[in-house]
Amino acid sequence: MTEETQELAEKVVATFKHNLSETARKQIRDADFNELTLMIREAISEELAKATDMVEEVVRKLRSETDKPEIGL
Repeated sequence: MTEETQELAEKVVATFKHNLSETARKQIRDADFNELTLMIREAISEELAKATDMVEEVVRKLRSETDKPEIGL
């Protein structure tokens, strides 16, 4: 996983922590926040993989169209 993905996941968790009340923050262990970071990082990675697959499919289609000989009239 990329550094950018890790940083984004950490930023999301930091924002989530900031939005919690102090009482709620005290009730959630650091290990739980770390697990949340991991889940977010994995979700981002899965979505990036799906996007990559979609882009690769478009590239394949475009290449197949450009590989066809032009018919001159």
